[in-house]
Amino acid sequence: MALSSCDARTGHPWDHETDIVVVGSGVGAATAALAAHENGDAVLLVEKAPTVGGTSAKSAGVLWIPDNFTLRAKGIEDRKADCLEYMARFAYPERYSARGPNLGLSAGEFDLLEAFYDNAADAVDLLRATGALNLAEWRMFQLDRSATDYLDHVPENKVPAGRALGPVTADGGIGLGVHMMEQLHSALQARGLPVFLEHRVVRLVLDAAGRAVGVEAETAGGAVAFRARKAVIFATGGYVHNPAFVTKYQRNRLYGSCASPMATGDFINIAGAAGARLGNMSGAWRTQIVLEEALVSSELASGVFFPPGDSMLQVNRHGVRAVNEHRNYNDRTEVHGVYDPSAAEYPNQLMFMIYDQRTAEAFGGAYPLPEQSSGSPLVLEGATLDALAARIEARLGEIAAQTGEFSLASSFAANLKTTIDRYNDFARAGIDEDFQRGAAGYDREWYAVFSPLQADAGWPANENPSINMHPFRDAGPYYAIMLAAGALDTNGGPAIDAGAHILDTDDKPIPGLYGAGNCIASPTREAYFGAGHTLAMSLTFGYIAANAAHGEPRDSA
Repeated sequence: MALSSCDARTGHPWDHETDIVVVGSGVGAATAALAAHENGDAVLLVEKAPTVGGTSAKSAGVLWIPDNFTLRAKGIEDRKADCLEYMARFAYPERYSARGPNLGLSAGEFDLLEAFYDNAADAVDLLRATGALNLAEWRMFQLDRSATDYLDHVPENKVPAGRALGPVTADGGIGLGVHMMEQLHSALQARGLPVFLEHRVVRLVLDAAGRAVGVEAETAGGAVAFRARKAVIFATGGYVHNPAFVTKYQRNRLYGSCASPMATGDFINIAGAAGARLGNMSGAWRTQIVLEEALVSSELASGVFFPPGDSMLQVNRHGVRAVNEHRNYNDRTEVHGVYDPSAAEYPNQLMFMIYDQRTAEAFGGAYPLPEQSSGSPLVLEGATLDALAARIEARLGEIAAQTGEFSLASSFAANLKTTIDRYNDFARAGIDEDFQRGAAGYDREWYAVFSPLQADAGWPANENPSINMHPFRDAGPYYAIMLAAGALDTNGGPAIDAGAHILDTDDKPIPGLYGAGNCIASPTREAYFGAGHTLAMSLTFGYIAANAAHGEPRDSA
């Protein structure tokens, strides 16, 4: 069955009826359903996967919530005006103006950021107050400190740490996304809110006035129709596992994703057939990935969220650095899409994570470093830098058909030596003059999370001025892991307003239709404010959608 919308059903009964139909079962969908229930609306959920949770269940389970209850308990004021400046500066750097109307943004763009700030803390407070979700401050895993934002070093960020929350498990610890979704699913069950699994929504049903009044789903047993007396809320995944859409919409190649395999962008055509305006279609929540893993399957377990090691750098096809290797994954991955207009090429399409024996042994086991680099199928090895360059070139030749015949420049080996010499000088001085690695709090504090020194590895702690940088050894062996651009998921789709209404091509709400999560045009474009940003956006706009849908007239026809 094609993904589309259709006129209201005539002569065919509805299989299920409720006030609000929620499509999806991740954090945004669950929050929408629970909020709708608290508002007194009847609600059900429709999920195409055989299990609940979607990509939310695969995540770290963190929520980036400004002005949250833990900040308030510590007496930290996360002022609205300040937070909006940070969000606007990060999401729209080319237009941001501290003194301009709406901080330089359009009214609609500003309203979306304002809606997030105004509702995020209220949404989590509702989940906590109703016993649906037990939350506490998320404190950077074993580091046990307030989580540093992803752009902590700009003056607009007045509260650069402490906005992250995580689920509290039964033993009092901080859990992951799977634990968050277990709690939310239990809350749905306790309230008797049905979740129809293995029901793939393929059609939006509209009445004669163009109002969303239900959906049709495909199942193994045939089509099933769900009537929504008030509204339909979509809170599903992006399109990252739809190869045709990735090719059509992404501005640069994505080699794989750690999203749920169900993230195939169904809502794009469904809402498009109803006249929805699409937005941010080239956007994604980005992360570097290990190319060798992506060549086996584009459905990945993880991304390279923080490259571990201090005697480690990344170079492009010319053998030169192109990025601060210790910046956040979303922004760092943008480097893969840099275009060289003189050569008409993408020199960073693949990046090569180069490291020495110190990093191989002292940080072995910190992903993507294997416990033993030598002999690993993910790692290329050379006794010298020249030998390593030759090994990389040989492997690129073997996989040329899968990479657009990407190859090393003839100057790669010579430039790699020069690049490492320059990096070694930076490491000794403690200042990265090229990319400022280690200058921001994010670089240093997240390094401590993802680069734990193996105590039994026999290597001393880094005593150089910057914890992020250590000179390479003069002697090999040397290693390389090939990295490519990937994504947590895409973040483009039907556009919404501050009430989470899906907008038509005239920027008017399509009656009865709402959206949240990665299936819609991101309210923050491609800015990733801090750990837990994506889940927080989905949760908050799911909450907004439920409250707006509550105000819809109930169709009794």
